[in-house]
Amino acid sequence: AADDTGARLYFNHCAACHGDDAEGTGPVAATMRVATPNLRALAQRNGGVFPVDRVKQIIDSGGMASHGMMAMLAWGKVFNEELGREGRSELINSLAAYLEQLQEH
Repeated sequence: AADDTGARLYFNHCAACHGDDAEGTGPVAATMRVATPNLRALAQRNGGVFPVDRVKQIIDSGGMASHGMMAMLAWGKVFNEELGREGRSELINSLAAYLEQLQEH
């Protein structure tokens, strides 16, 4: 199921920084120079609407920190190498759907 895929992807690729609970407190977060965002509050910070397109874009292309430095790996490249363009889109959609389920309203 897509739900399982999204959760598996999250725990394999995202939890080290964003935490098992997605609140930005993963073991690697403490070593980061920029704060790791709480992924459960994405909708809250966007006027109550989950910014699905923005989330997919960040997963795909990476997240910018300040001064042009990448704060987050562009997972799209990783997924693309493993699965090709179609597989990449599928994974990104599954991961975005999983994050949408985690939102606190």
